[in-house]
Amino acid sequence: MTEHPTASERFTAFITGLTPEEIPDEVRHRARIHILDTLGAGIAGAASREADISRAALGTAYGIPGQGTGVSLWGAPGQLPPLGAAFVNGVAAHAFELDDSGGCDHSGAVVLPAALASVALRAGEAGTCEETVPVDGARFLRAVVSGYEIARRVQDALGGYDSVNNAGWHSTGVCGTFGAAVAAGVVLGLDAEQLASAIGLAGSFTGGTWSFIGDGAMSKRMHVGRAAEAGLNSALLARAGFTGPKDLFSAPWGSFLRLYGQPGDIDETALYETLGREWQIEKASIKPHATCRSTHSAIDAILDLRSSHAITAESVQSVTVHTSSLIADMCGNADVGSLISTQLSMQFSLAAALVHGQVGLDQIALHSRTNPQILDLMERIHLEVDPQQQGGAAEPRLSVRTDSDTIEIQAVRAKGASTNRLSDKETINKFTALASTRLTHDAASAIASLVLDLDDAADISPLLGLLAAESEPVLLC
Repeated sequence: MTEHPTASERFTAFITGLTPEEIPDEVRHRARIHILDTLGAGIAGAASREADISRAALGTAYGIPGQGTGVSLWGAPGQLPPLGAAFVNGVAAHAFELDDSGGCDHSGAVVLPAALASVALRAGEAGTCEETVPVDGARFLRAVVSGYEIARRVQDALGGYDSVNNAGWHSTGVCGTFGAAVAAGVVLGLDAEQLASAIGLAGSFTGGTWSFIGDGAMSKRMHVGRAAEAGLNSALLARAGFTGPKDLFSAPWGSFLRLYGQPGDIDETALYETLGREWQIEKASIKPHATCRSTHSAIDAILDLRSSHAITAESVQSVTVHTSSLIADMCGNADVGSLISTQLSMQFSLAAALVHGQVGLDQIALHSRTNPQILDLMERIHLEVDPQQQGGAAEPRLSVRTDSDTIEIQAVRAKGASTNRLSDKETINKFTALASTRLTHDAASAIASLVLDLDDAADISPLLGLLAAESEPVLLC
């Protein structure tokens, strides 16, 4: 480390000196739960158009895996070289909006594909040097925790989720590459200097704007796959001696924070000041609904009314959602023309919740989202900006007018949030349901057992083979 260490050097000194015993039990537990949740989202996501297109369009371009270095495609047959698999599995993990949030924003979908591709690389290098094998569960958990650390910290250094997204940047595309680079770097055994270079290199791969929101384009999923792929790329280059800037975040010319951040929001100390005291994976949330996280507290409120007041879709005359300007802009488009526009639509989310009592894979499918009953109800749902509410985590106030009454309800913290967690059983059941769409019951059970016992695993490479499916998926469009 230099005499006056940079933010990157402060961070990497902590990460490379971190032992598994220094990671609190609850943090390791959260890591296991989020690993399992991300794998479930990615396995099911193999049936998305985005993952299918990625496999078809890029499979040949990535080439044939080298001996022993092929990485299974989650929920699909076949393998790709590590960089290709990181991209495709990242796309799949985010494709149905069922991956975790509250990190960079979607840390799991960038960290896990890169980390598991790195496991395959190390297995393929078996016997070439002492440092290459095996990747045990303790190292893998440290890699995942470290990836979540940097991904969320970069976002916080830019002023947080709202600041990044209000500027038009998709925070996962801007911050996620760092999470993938660090997670891959820990698996690959980078030292502090190499890991700082990987962070510096990752800064040259960042980006992704919210322009997709206008027409429901697929680029949102690409941001995640690209972040996973680019993070692994950065770690591999750094391991081989390719240097990246050690002072990426506050360089006099080309500072990452000044390029992406807004004046007054930047806080470089967020990258390192609370290391070892605040663990970022504990701030992440798990999503029970297959839509944008910013719709979830309103969905929960509607489901509560559906149960407590026995309201039906037919009896609802109108629903007014009083919410923040960010949520109104991001989720106020009543468009079901594409999957992404559907999942970002507050109108669709609440209509599906009223009609079906849930908002899962079946509800976002084309035949369901274009159901005349859903479309008719969406026309009766409106968003109004409440100046008292701020940001993407705002909890809306809903006014529901029925044939006989008008009901006001204040949404509370969304189920699955870090302050309103799903139970472990609920998350495991979510994983089983998602994984079972593509894998056998035995394979899904084996994955869950291995992940939940990661602390005791001497070698996690068997997990790679368990994630592959035997048949091509039937697409959910």
